[in-house]
Amino acid sequence: MKNLVIGTAGHIDHGKTTLVKMLTNIDTDNLKEEKERGMTIDLGFAPLLTPDEDIISIVDVPGHEKFIKNMVAGAKGIDFVLFLIACDDGIMPQTIEHKEILKLLGVDKGILVLSKRDLVSDFRVSELKTEISQIFSDGYFDNFPIVEVSSKNHKSYKTLYNTIISELNSFSNSEKDNLNTSASFRLDIDKIYSPKGIGTIVSGTSIGSIRKNDILTLFPQGQKIKVKGIQVHGKEVDEVFSHQRCALNLSSINAKDIKRGNILSNSSSILCTKILDVLFSKISNDNIPKNNTKIRLNIGTAEYYGKLKYLKDEFSDFIFFQLIMDEYISIDFNDIGILRSLAQSKLLGGIRVLNPNAVPTKKNNLKYLRKLNYLLNRTINLSEYLLDIESFVCVEKLKKEFNLKNIDISNYNDILLFNEENLLIHKNNFEKIKCDILLYLESFHKQNPLNNGVSSATINSIFFNNINLIKLFSESFKELDGFISLKNFKVKLSKDEKNMKDEIYSILKKEKFNGINKKDLDNLFKNKLFKKIFIYLLNNNFIIEIGDIFILNGFYKEALTQLNLFFNNNDKITLAQFRNILNCSRKIALIYLEEFDSNKITKKIDDYRVLL
Repeated sequence: MKNLVIGTAGHIDHGKTTLVKMLTNIDTDNLKEEKERGMTIDLGFAPLLTPDEDIISIVDVPGHEKFIKNMVAGAKGIDFVLFLIACDDGIMPQTIEHKEILKLLGVDKGILVLSKRDLVSDFRVSELKTEISQIFSDGYFDNFPIVEVSSKNHKSYKTLYNTIISELNSFSNSEKDNLNTSASFRLDIDKIYSPKGIGTIVSGTSIGSIRKNDILTLFPQGQKIKVKGIQVHGKEVDEVFSHQRCALNLSSINAKDIKRGNILSNSSSILCTKILDVLFSKISNDNIPKNNTKIRLNIGTAEYYGKLKYLKDEFSDFIFFQLIMDEYISIDFNDIGILRSLAQSKLLGGIRVLNPNAVPTKKNNLKYLRKLNYLLNRTINLSEYLLDIESFVCVEKLKKEFNLKNIDISNYNDILLFNEENLLIHKNNFEKIKCDILLYLESFHKQNPLNNGVSSATINSIFFNNINLIKLFSESFKELDGFISLKNFKVKLSKDEKNMKDEIYSILKKEKFNGINKKDLDNLFKNKLFKKIFIYLLNNNFIIEIGDIFILNGFYKEALTQLNLFFNNNDKITLAQFRNILNCSRKIALIYLEEFDSNKITKKIDDYRVLL
């Protein structure tokens, strides 16, 4: 029975706080304002001792409409509810609203407590039970035992205590056991303290377990926090387990830097976001909010504001909304919350977070809705999803997107996995990308027959968002010196183009080491065919540019050969010596030597150069 949290629920002044005091001998109305106003404003907590000396936490939840956000905060960690209806008042508006909230939050185990039994007759009690069965005809209370209590009859609370123990024994031995183990820890902070000389303390209901001195992340701040102390109901412990009320003493942070609703966790799936996709649980068909309704969202121990957007025009069993929040909120997959209208604070329904990392999308986007269906059913048709994506998907990104621990493709024969890059792609999409590149290259070759191809950087920019993925298609295309072309592509010059090539060669051979400077080249470029063939020769390294001159590659190689021959018998060379070797002007010789310097062939020292 360990690690369970019991919550109270019901209309204001129906005896929730009295019930907790009678069961635990603790008054949870501990705020001065609560004492003065005679009602519970914030969450109160008390330990209930079992016959086995286990400690069960009881949360006394506010019942007034203004404090519904605190009631949702309490219900966040509640496993079992004591639902009170005063025999004299009967079913009230907040009674119904609290019942709807608990149902939306998935709290479906508990006891129906009829309080103030001493104030009414047997007939009134019988009448009230009939009202309960009629008004709550959706079956929510069907499995709830009914216990009558009176503050003047202590035995009635003993009966209630025994019923609680009996119900919790059967409950904790079944479905609750699985919920008490969690791979990660999370605490939605509902109170912050700063006792003098102790430091910063926060409290909440734990999900998962941690030990003293563990490191957690505070969301949304993103700050790493060390847990230097743990208390469970006032007792120092070394470890807190799932579904316990606890207080954590935190190091290296001031209490003023923490807010109610912040989350302490070691989970990697909590995100800070302003847009989230949710599954909406309606209360009735007449209570579905309109598109763009401004809402308040109570989730965890926080309250946020925003608006909702429809993701489809027609609703079936599932209603998908996108919530656009006014500020960044910390959220995780499958978090459950309550939506209320901003204007009237009217209860609209419940939500389950399907996609905490949502992006703006248009209504009736079938691909987007399919993704939400995957998240709703917690299964993914990987083949269908990858086909929708139409590109490569990183395995780690996919796992994070769908909150998956592992991805198994062994049952898919239409998915390609590139292990080294950790990428997945549907075979059809792979073939489509290949065809798109093929068509692009065919068009490029047709328009640029003298170019060797398209640079791999350009291909990766156009098709792969600047990631080098063209290498994955190496069997389909040819790559040479950083240029991508079709496998069978070869540059072929026409007769006129060959003649122009010979003419350019002739001009550059006459100039030898002097080459052609850019000014003279501008005049020659007025001949379009000359310009076209010159650029072709330049792109293919038949002609190279050094400094402000263009020369045949062969003359550059010859100049380098002459330099090396000189150094066979000498340790250094001057500009004048190299000018004499090339039989050129001082300016041209300097251009070559500076080119050699930039290529780390030579190094200038004072007025001479040495080999590197």
